[in-house]
Amino acid sequence: MEELKISNRQIAIMAFDKLTKENKTDSALRLAQNLLRNTSISLGIGDIDWDIDMAIQQCGGEPRTGYGYTARFHFNRNTEMEKSKYDRIVKELYG
Repeated sequence: MEELKISNRQIAIMAFDKLTKENKTDSALRLAQNLLRNTSISLGIGDIDWDIDMAIQQCGGEPRTGYGYTARFHFNRNTEMEKSKYDRIVKELYG
């Protein structure tokens, strides 16, 4: 299988698109704010954080578990995934 290196920033943008399509406005806005201002997002256990975490995972990202109940997703890193998985995610999101 062919492996691709996908920018975590691109994964976060796809997660933003997913959240907006699902009308999860608060989650989408929090993700967008962190994309514009920070190099990562810290995710806790609240509903908004859960929505963001799940959207990132569904788009191929892997937030790294930190201390306690938090996870962090760094936008300036890359994630390796199979080309077929990436193509499937893009097709689901953008048709």
